[in-house]
Amino acid sequence: MRGLGLATKITVPFVLLFSLLLVALGVVLASEIFKEIEARVEREQTFVLAVASDPRMPRGEASLRAIKRSATGDEGERGPELIAMEEHTSPSTTLDLAKEEGAALLKDLAKAAKEPERFPGLHGAEAGERIGSTHATLAGQKYLVLYIARPGRVPGEALRDYFLIYPQANIEAVQQRALARIAGFGACGLLLAALLGRLVAHWITRPIKRLATAAGRLASGGLNEPFEHDAEKARDEIGELARAFGAMVESLRASQHELVKAERLAATGKLAASVAHEIRNPLTSLRMTVQMLAEKAEKRGDASDREAYQVILGEIDRLALSVEELLTFARPRPAQRAPADLNLLVQDTVKFLGRQLQHARVQARVEPDAGLPADFAFDANKVRQLLVNLVLNAMQAIVREGTVTIRTRWDAVRRAATLEVADTGPGIPQEIRDKAFDPFVSTKPGGGGLGLAIAKQIAEEHAGAIRFETGKTGTTFFVTLPAG
Repeated sequence: MRGLGLATKITVPFVLLFSLLLVALGVVLASEIFKEIEARVEREQTFVLAVASDPRMPRGEASLRAIKRSATGDEGERGPELIAMEEHTSPSTTLDLAKEEGAALLKDLAKAAKEPERFPGLHGAEAGERIGSTHATLAGQKYLVLYIARPGRVPGEALRDYFLIYPQANIEAVQQRALARIAGFGACGLLLAALLGRLVAHWITRPIKRLATAAGRLASGGLNEPFEHDAEKARDEIGELARAFGAMVESLRASQHELVKAERLAATGKLAASVAHEIRNPLTSLRMTVQMLAEKAEKRGDASDREAYQVILGEIDRLALSVEELLTFARPRPAQRAPADLNLLVQDTVKFLGRQLQHARVQARVEPDAGLPADFAFDANKVRQLLVNLVLNAMQAIVREGTVTIRTRWDAVRRAATLEVADTGPGIPQEIRDKAFDPFVSTKPGGGGLGLAIAKQIAEEHAGAIRFETGKTGTTFFVTLPAG
């Protein structure tokens, strides 16, 4: 069935199966009808012979002919023929003996009547008890033959044999008409089955065709083409297929979006690495020069110049941190774990950022967990960078004076440390919560949007995770670092 449409593949087996059922039913029905027709004819003709052979009926051809006329059906149909035979007497019959066929029929019947095996029960002890039936070929034609031997009305009178011959052709004609009707009904049923099969196939394949059309339109227009299909609301297998296809399209769109995003980030990373490399060396030289000037101002006792140089050094350190972020984002490296004191690292980082926190009028509070092992293994440089990013992010989130709280937690069961950085700011806006860790996403004017992305990257490099809880009263970031 290659090359055929789905509707045809559904319709053809359906029609074939229905045809087989119709043929089987037709054969069984025809067989039963044929038997019933023959039985009915035999019952009718048995009654005719019973009347003709009744001892109370007058004997003679006139009586037999009257009975034949009443028993004959259609005028054009050849009816039964009655024959009465008695020893030493000429037979009485409705046959036209003037014709060759009638004489031949009577001759063959008289000859067969002399053979007891041809008509069982015609003579002997069983004679006259019931009407017998058989099929015989007389004068070259098939007949249903009914027979019985009857005594006369006068006791001791000889038996008289009565025969009724009915043309088998009449029975076969009725059977053929019945067969023609069965065939007609079968043909109508087959036509109805084909029509029904086509309708069922159309009903089944219509949503599939629509799904194929939608898929073709999607293929020609790209993944950005909207995919809408009415079968998605159905609860059958086609609906499940449409929903699965829609989910696959959404997954492909997401994959394509991630691929484009990854390619854009890769290009951006290369550019960032190049820019950071060009900036880092001049910044180092600039910092050394400003440091020397600050030392000279301090020796001169010039407090105003010294303060100005310290501001410049702070800005240089901030630029250096931004450059380091660019390099970390562009060229990530595996975490180099080594035993260190996480509580001490937190305190040192807060001291390092003390000037910026003071300038922003933000109070920093450290709540270390004394149970945290001093030899907990992690990459100190990377975790320091992660903590700096989170603290600066929290500091910048505070609009006015506020507090940044840094906590450490140790889970002895899970063998994991948790860093918590909480602020008292207004919380992360709803529209960027789902993409807060994406690169270049920032709510701060002029922000680079790499702080949280790098924090997430460092946490994952330690086989850990980062999440946040935010609201109108502030935001808390949780960084989990499993023991290495």
